[in-house]
Amino acid sequence: MTNPPVFCCAPWNNLYRAYRAGGNRATRLDDVVAAVEAAAPGSAVLILADSYPELRTEVPPETVASAAAKNLRLYVEYPRAVPGLELGPPQRAQWERLVVADTAFGPALPEGALLTAHACVFLPARSRHTLLALARVAGYDRAIFGIPESAQAVLSAVPELGALIATTKLSGFRTGRYAPTAAWTALWTGILQLLMPDRPAPTLSWTPVVRPTVDRRGTLDPAAEANAVSRARQWHLDSGMLLTPAAEDEVRVLMPGGSETAPRRVLPLGPGDGSHGALEGFTSSIDADGTQQCRLALRADCSAETAMVLAVSQPDLQPDSQPDGAPVDIAGNLLDYIFTNSGMCGGDRGRPDHPAYGLIAWGIGLPAWEVANYGDDNARALLACLLVGARNGSGRWTEPILRAVLANLRTTGRRGFRGDRIDMPELTRNGWRHYFDGDVVNVAPHFEAYLWACYLWAFQVTGYEPFRERATAGISATMAAFPDGWRRNDVTERSRMLLPLAWLVRVADTPEHRDWLTAVAEDLMRDQQDSGALPERELGGVGLFRVPHTNEEYGVTESPLIQTTGDPATDQLYTTGFALIGLHEAAMATGDPRLRGYADQLADYLVRIQTRSDDPTLDGTWLRAFDYERWDYWSSSGDLGWGAWCVELGWGQAWIVAGLALRQADSTLWDEAARVVPTTEQAARLVGAMIPAATVSTPQN
Repeated sequence: MTNPPVFCCAPWNNLYRAYRAGGNRATRLDDVVAAVEAAAPGSAVLILADSYPELRTEVPPETVASAAAKNLRLYVEYPRAVPGLELGPPQRAQWERLVVADTAFGPALPEGALLTAHACVFLPARSRHTLLALARVAGYDRAIFGIPESAQAVLSAVPELGALIATTKLSGFRTGRYAPTAAWTALWTGILQLLMPDRPAPTLSWTPVVRPTVDRRGTLDPAAEANAVSRARQWHLDSGMLLTPAAEDEVRVLMPGGSETAPRRVLPLGPGDGSHGALEGFTSSIDADGTQQCRLALRADCSAETAMVLAVSQPDLQPDSQPDGAPVDIAGNLLDYIFTNSGMCGGDRGRPDHPAYGLIAWGIGLPAWEVANYGDDNARALLACLLVGARNGSGRWTEPILRAVLANLRTTGRRGFRGDRIDMPELTRNGWRHYFDGDVVNVAPHFEAYLWACYLWAFQVTGYEPFRERATAGISATMAAFPDGWRRNDVTERSRMLLPLAWLVRVADTPEHRDWLTAVAEDLMRDQQDSGALPERELGGVGLFRVPHTNEEYGVTESPLIQTTGDPATDQLYTTGFALIGLHEAAMATGDPRLRGYADQLADYLVRIQTRSDDPTLDGTWLRAFDYERWDYWSSSGDLGWGAWCVELGWGQAWIVAGLALRQADSTLWDEAARVVPTTEQAARLVGAMIPAATVSTPQN
């Protein structure tokens, strides 16, 4: 048996620690020259880049010659220079992924298999003996269109030196949160076998920085759902996403300069109290130290949905305590920020004589955010505000909520559709009646469905018929086009349709409405796995979210997590959270045990895949993607803005928490929202001012 390898690295190097934890013998030295001198002839020396990415590894030419004389097998990463291999200046990966370019690693990593080293810094290089390439490629876990000519060699064999050369730090797989976990273990097992062919394959033992809370077969504690809610709340408090005054000031400076993201270290993050809003979340890109950049957008929906999480996850409904013991209502502060202090409802949106009166801006800080009026973003914010208002017990947001619902209603056409968005210039030019009397059709539940839910709530608490009429018209037209006539024919759209259908049953419990609800739920859940996972599937249709059809299309637009139906991914940003709240509302509205079963299984799955980490900024949340076969955070990550490892502060993960918390309370969003009731005077005044009776017309089907 050959002698054990010599590692030239720091004692904390990920590979060295995993190798030793696996029960393997090794020598570790800090100095390159000493490592080569200490190595027995014919053995392996691994020279690792512990000063990456700031400093490149120095291996003196005489040391290379000495290694060759001793017939050593070298592994060198991120080197300053290598004889016979031309290295370019450092670059940072953006859309590039690692592609296995050889059969050297065996069936565990076949040629074309994909891994990611996230935003790694690499040295551009070409090699005749490339084992691992870095390239922009489409595909879920294999490069389905092949390796492009532009690919760079990341791991190369240099036979004349008896060496393997890595142009980035492959040994930082744990700290850099490289993925998927099992593939990185297989890769390093394969590399070590190439370096030590006469030794048995080594066992590597390591625990990822971020991992699922419970494995797929582990027993769940009876309090698992309640614990998941509590941990999600704590993540919101620990993540730094709630802004301090200084952090909000810095964000408002950075964004006009063209920045939509920033490293955590440049922001004065701290335990904000909600009065200065919240960031959008973390990007999917992960730096070498394992941190993710912050998305700077100050969005209304994300702030409101954060408030919802904090309100619904605090059973005693008491304010949070500041370090000095002073109570603070973070959820209430966030709603005050949206409606009063941020400017999201200010300017023309705050003028009663303007057609945008009552609407809530998409966000603030950039003109592109401030100009947009998305119906869905308004709807999710408003539903979240209803839950906060119900749990808070204060009526101070009831009027602005109703005003915003009316503002969206009067820009919704007679057929019950509003369209994806209406920007301020066109709304100012056209006036609200142009939209209210229009005939737009937009069979896209992602953009329309949650406004219908808002309208059904508003009808229930005010009795104002146009709320019910336009919601019913839109729902009826959408269900007439089901299943193949929707703009996007996928599980995300079905998950969004459940809530308004459940609430329509509450308003008018007819056999037809129950049949609609059952049809969508059964179609959505038909592929639910034994683990409870709800797989993504791509059924066609026209929309924003497109699978790349070439390598060049990867990363150029919004796209799903899968390449083809059957790829084992679930989407916690766009699908599973909305499915959970929708199934819960549907089961409670109908009493259907089958719907309850779907919700139970999905809740079980989501509790299991909640993140577990020793880092409080990463513990207790949900990354966008999860691969239920690998039981790991993995998928295609070509979405232009929201990749596989992103954490959006609102959206699906917020509704996961709401769904779990409402299940624990044996309550529903419908019941909670029914506690937020405008006074007769408020309703009459707002309706009379915003939609004069003469303009009301009957929906045309």
